Amino acid sequence: MAELVVATPEGVLLRRTLAGAGSRFCAAAFDGTLLALGLIALVLAAALAASIDPTGVSGFVYGVIAGAGVLLLIGYVLGFALLWNGQTPGKRLLGLRVVSADGWPASPWQHVMRSLFLPLDALLPVPVPFGLLGLVLVASTERRQRLGDLVAGTVVLRDEDRSAAPEPFAGLRWSQLPQRKLALTAGLAARLDETDHEFLRELLTRPGLEPDQRRRLIAGAARDYAARLELVDMPAPDAALKEIYLFLREARESRARS
Repeated sequence: MAELVVATPEGVLLRRTLAGAGSRFCAAAFDGTLLALGLIALVLAAALAASIDPTGVSGFVYGVIAGAGVLLLIGYVLGFALLWNGQTPGKRLLGLRVVSADGWPASPWQHVMRSLFLPLDALLPVPVPFGLLGLVLVASTERRQRLGDLVAGTVVLRDEDRSAAPEPFAGLRWSQLPQRKLALTAGLAARLDETDHEFLRELLTRPGLEPDQRRRLIAGAARDYAARLELVDMPAPDAALKEIYLFLREARESRARS
């Protein structure tokens, strides 16, 4: 089974399972079915409107919809990838996620580049007709990448471990901690982003690490965040990362509500 191996600055190797051609094909088939059903519904609605519209405007709309399949394909994949952090409905159903080739969450720009090359992967008749270029590349490349992945620098991982891992410190809120030892403010939150939230969640829930490896990772991460946030009088690394994670999670929830 192919794996993505990520070396941390502390010299610890983290392993994630790469999605194979079979699971990715099934996810794409599910997405394609949803997209086709939506497109058919739009075309039928436009055709019905055209049949009873004497102005001809609806006929123009019908033509636009009928010819916009490629743009709808790109918009569907890109929209869901940005909304669901690297997942479409098909990928969510199969437990897959698009990430950067270095193991971090993919950036919006990477999702854009990956989506723009999707029509070539899906439609270019090489080496066999109708859409198997991407499947062939996924099956034959070392990191299971289609053309869009190669250009954007992304890979698709199995997401079972992440989805199965319990949310760290469930029920706790940073603002309700009886003692907060770090001087965390809204201004400091602007220095961090979704990548930091995902990294800390991964670090705090990652299975399979030896105790010494986990200690080194947590100590290194605590030093990094202390420097980035200009924090002094840091508590123990475990306590520091717990407080930073709760702070980030609460800030993320606040942005989602606004």
